[in-house]
Amino acid sequence: MNMRFGLKLWSTNHDLLNRAKEVIENNTFQYIELMYIPNTEITHFLGIIVPYVIHIPTSLRGMNIADKDKKKTNLKIIEKCIEWADKLNAKYLILHPGFGNISDAKLFLEEIDDKRILLENMPKVGINDEKMVGYSPNQIKELIGKKFGLCLDLNHAIKASVSLKVDYKLLIEEFLKLNPKMFHISDGKLDNEKDAHLNIGEGEYDFEFLIKCIKRNELKYVTLETPRKNINSLEEDMHNFKKLRVFIE
Repeated sequence: MNMRFGLKLWSTNHDLLNRAKEVIENNTFQYIELMYIPNTEITHFLGIIVPYVIHIPTSLRGMNIADKDKKKTNLKIIEKCIEWADKLNAKYLILHPGFGNISDAKLFLEEIDDKRILLENMPKVGINDEKMVGYSPNQIKELIGKKFGLCLDLNHAIKASVSLKVDYKLLIEEFLKLNPKMFHISDGKLDNEKDAHLNIGEGEYDFEFLIKCIKRNELKYVTLETPRKNINSLEEDMHNFKKLRVFIE
């Protein structure tokens, strides 16, 4: 199996680090995708030598590159994430385009110069009915230009297809033409355009199709973004991985 699977952690998840190291050492997962939470410390993570990908905070933490009024805050957060990526030798940094104006997002991205940054595609409509940026292949292509790469969130693409009233498989095929460097995967419902990350098997997605799409891609880094009700355990992550693996082998 040549896919590399990522375990999603937040920078507040110090207590899960030793267990995370175990599941990487036994080759269940191959890297940690670490969501940086502002004002947390890197110290705990420096002691765990594993491959990392850094996820830059989302609008829930005050980060929104499509809002020109947040430029100063956005730059400060990204600078800190780049510092973490340097110290942890992270392969990529993942960035949400946010909500608002795509022109503001494009202007902001002109200020950033780090080839490790991947833009993540969004649903068309946010949880609170926000006008999201980067929900279509054309918008993502415009944002990444020749400077950045794409993290293809398959769940977000499917949610966007519900809003756009198009076949999600056709929309994903269009995203694949942009040669994603990474993928996010979870389950979900096909009758709701708003983002929701469900356990594998609890939704309606065709995982045989999704896995085939990933296999066709040159790079096969896949972060599992399923829910974790027990924040002090990785057992739910392990269970979701086992269910996903059925479609791989």
